[in-house]
Amino acid sequence: MRKITFFLVPLFLTTALAQAQLPAFFKINEKYKNALELLEQEKYAAASALFYEVEQNATVETPQSEKNTDVSNIKINAEYYRAYCALALDNDDAEQLFKLFIKKHPESPRAKQAYFQVGKYYFNQGDYQEALDWFTKVSSVDLAGKEDAEYKFKTAYAYFETNDYASAKPLFSLVKDGDSKYREQATYYFAYISYLDKEYAVALKNFEKLKNSKTYEASYPYYISAIYYLDKRYDDVLAYAVPIVENTKQLRETELLRIIAASYFAKNDYTNALAYYERFMKQDMGKTQNNHDSYQIGYTYYKLKKYNQAIEQLGKLINDQTAYSQAGLYTLGDAYLTTKNKQGARNAFQFSSKMDFDKQIEEEALFNFAKLSYELQFHNIALDAAQEYLKKYPRSKHLNEAKTLLAKVLLSTKNYKEAIDILEGIDDKTEDAKEAYQKVTYYRALEFYNERAFENSIGLFLRSNNFPVDKEIFALATYWCAEAMYEVRKYSESVNYFENFLGMPASRKTDLYNYANYALGYAALEGENYPKAATYYARFLNGNEKDPKTIKDATLRLADAYFGAKNYDLALGYYNKIIAQGGSSQDYALFQRGIIEGLQNQPQVKIATLESLLAKFPNSNYADDAGFEIPYTHFLIGEGDKAKTDLTAFIQKYPRSSYVPRALVTIGLVNYDQKNDQAALETFKRVIAEYKSTDEAQQSLKLIQKIYLDMGNATEFINYANTTSIGNYTTSEQDNIMFQAAYSQYLRGNWENAIESVNAYFDKFPKAIQDKQAKFIRAESYKNLGKYAPAIIDYEYILNDWTSEYTERALISISKIYLSTKQYNEAIVHLKKLEIASEYKANYSFAINNLMVAYAGIKVPDQTLLYVNLVRDYEKSSEEDRNKAGLYAGKAYLLLADTVKAKKEFEGVVKATKSVAGAEALYNVAEIQYQQKDYKASQKTCFQLINDMPNYDYWGAKSFILLADNYVALKDKVQAIATLKSIIENYEGDDEIVETAKTKLKAINGK
Repeated sequence: MRKITFFLVPLFLTTALAQAQLPAFFKINEKYKNALELLEQEKYAAASALFYEVEQNATVETPQSEKNTDVSNIKINAEYYRAYCALALDNDDAEQLFKLFIKKHPESPRAKQAYFQVGKYYFNQGDYQEALDWFTKVSSVDLAGKEDAEYKFKTAYAYFETNDYASAKPLFSLVKDGDSKYREQATYYFAYISYLDKEYAVALKNFEKLKNSKTYEASYPYYISAIYYLDKRYDDVLAYAVPIVENTKQLRETELLRIIAASYFAKNDYTNALAYYERFMKQDMGKTQNNHDSYQIGYTYYKLKKYNQAIEQLGKLINDQTAYSQAGLYTLGDAYLTTKNKQGARNAFQFSSKMDFDKQIEEEALFNFAKLSYELQFHNIALDAAQEYLKKYPRSKHLNEAKTLLAKVLLSTKNYKEAIDILEGIDDKTEDAKEAYQKVTYYRALEFYNERAFENSIGLFLRSNNFPVDKEIFALATYWCAEAMYEVRKYSESVNYFENFLGMPASRKTDLYNYANYALGYAALEGENYPKAATYYARFLNGNEKDPKTIKDATLRLADAYFGAKNYDLALGYYNKIIAQGGSSQDYALFQRGIIEGLQNQPQVKIATLESLLAKFPNSNYADDAGFEIPYTHFLIGEGDKAKTDLTAFIQKYPRSSYVPRALVTIGLVNYDQKNDQAALETFKRVIAEYKSTDEAQQSLKLIQKIYLDMGNATEFINYANTTSIGNYTTSEQDNIMFQAAYSQYLRGNWENAIESVNAYFDKFPKAIQDKQAKFIRAESYKNLGKYAPAIIDYEYILNDWTSEYTERALISISKIYLSTKQYNEAIVHLKKLEIASEYKANYSFAINNLMVAYAGIKVPDQTLLYVNLVRDYEKSSEEDRNKAGLYAGKAYLLLADTVKAKKEFEGVVKATKSVAGAEALYNVAEIQYQQKDYKASQKTCFQLINDMPNYDYWGAKSFILLADNYVALKDKVQAIATLKSIIENYEGDDEIVETAKTKLKAINGK
């Protein structure tokens, strides 16, 4: 039987027995009292029996109404207490007794207590919902003392057991703050509910009140530790929980181990974290371990380099979709990589990349997935992944690496074009990107080469070789670039690239090494670099070539190279070798031998060799070559009749041969040499009529012209020429011919002839095609002859059209004319145009320098200084320009009467240069000193100019005149006269100097 302790308040009768009572009443009352005493002593069975007797015997009647009431109350109370005892004794009828009591006495104060007692009955049975149904019929005000505390606690606990924590919590709160035996229990459950409600501060405060509790010493430490952990008080967790878990037995020890391990993990103390995680896993046996645990355990193993264990734990996250799963799977991928399991790593990175909790991890995972897909040759998947990465993360720190990866994938799928586009978007290429770029450009170039798009292939081969990371690819790109150069007839460049290829150590690893000598020989041969061709053909033949046809062809080409180099003896030796071997090239070798014999001045031997060629190989491709060379050789050795006869036969035999025009011209020359002009004319005219597109036709026209001119019949030649397709000139051609005649005279400096030719040109062609250029050279010719007026007319015609290529040149020339004639205002107009419109920096410089001179010439100092500053600031101005600007600045300041600045400018020029600008500046310094009556200083400056700058006669002479002025001012008349006479007697310049000296001398003498 379960014992339940009840706290009762004894019922004392309040009715005063003022009168004597019947003996029966006293007897009942006595039994009732005894029953109460037994109840207080918890002798529930004995008490129940007496209460039952009271209940059965309480039928006595008394005359007093008060006594009747007392007896009735005793009976009611006895019924209540008998039910109470049944409940205390855990009797089956306890519930029925209370319910019967409530039914019989609903108005009794004991009815509310009965509700509570029924509730307790169900509470004791563990039927908390039924208990609540009875408890809720009672109010706390209906109970007092210990019963009130018991009611609140048990009601709260019933709510707790039915998961109605919201109703339980305030009742537990009331009990925990009271003074009852339920205080500790209420505190625990209140703290627990607060913990569930995430009111961690409240929960912690109440759990800490239980620190001395024996009842809960095995449970509350978990919650305190959990709250510390949730509050990230990891040091407090460890300080509190580690001693507890090590020294006490806890109900939730497994979970405490997890919290301790997680706290060490949070502090990055992976060694201690692992120790507690392993204890946790041993006790838990997988029952409560969740994915978050698996992530932290796996990551701990990973940090401690226990990769297999890390893989085991992190692999549990594969089907999870949380932030730590994303991080864990990324770590799993790295662990797989460390254990060289790329396939496992690829899968892990793929799963991690599909989650978007952590954008950085998502990005890194996708990048690694793309890389591993490429490395494991999942090329299509790698392509998609790399493209997705670049699309999603266009500003990634891995941008260039990702582009490189995409290019390598495209390379593997032979999509070279797109790979090139990707890689060319990378400015600062890594070594990996450089290698990828080298390869994709090389393979794309090969595609172009195979498509015979040789120019395109060359460009890409060159771009490939800008990044020579892979030495063998570098060598191969060089080789094929040389081949492409050969195909586009850039033979010199082809030779250079073949030589570069042969000089590379990596070239020896290729199958093309020796063959490159052969190819180089061809390129050199086509480029007419015969010695080099011979060198490399010889190297090829000394190599390891096995193909007889290639060897034979190289031998023949070696002979051709020696032939081209005019090393006829060596050439002849190799041609003879081919002839001795026989075969398909024998006829060509025989022909070449014959040509060499002719060149070696053995015409008869040549003829014999070529006749043997025709005898042995009458159907040879070189039969017509030999057939022409034989009679032509007769012509060369003066056997004209023989030559003419044989050439006539040759034309009949080979009417479609390319040699026929030459044969006809040779026949014509024989006739011409034999003074048979009419026959010669007929033959040459036949060449023009039948072979007008050949060089021989042009040659024949010149020979016809010569014959007609020899005959003194030029008009007939012109008439004939106009009847031919090669002798008719278009109007534009005639225009150009006449212009070129004039231009030729201009270039030779024949100015008068140039003018006459231009005039004839315009007479013939009033609307000449090259009118501006013609007018320009006429204007230049007039200018050079000093005929400025007609020159200006032509220049102004050109300047009416600002689009002409001669505009700036015309502006310069016309400005020079106006400057030379000191027409500064006109010069300024044209120089301003040049300043604004010039496209060439030199012309702009000319404009601003001469505008400075022109404004100085018309004495406008402000504008002069403006252009002084432009000259000084212009980046292309020379030092001499800047010195000249200083001179004109000084002159401008003199006009502004600022002698201080003027002198400073002049002195700056003198210090900077010894040129004519320096001489003029120094003279101006002396002039300023003279004007300031500092005659001694002026004299010293004059002597400085005369002694230091003797090459400038004009300024030296000016200095002598100024020196004479100084002597006059200093009253040294003798020195002044001597100085002036010296100038008059010795100065040879054609200017004002001598006249000035004479005037000054006359003035002195007059005085």
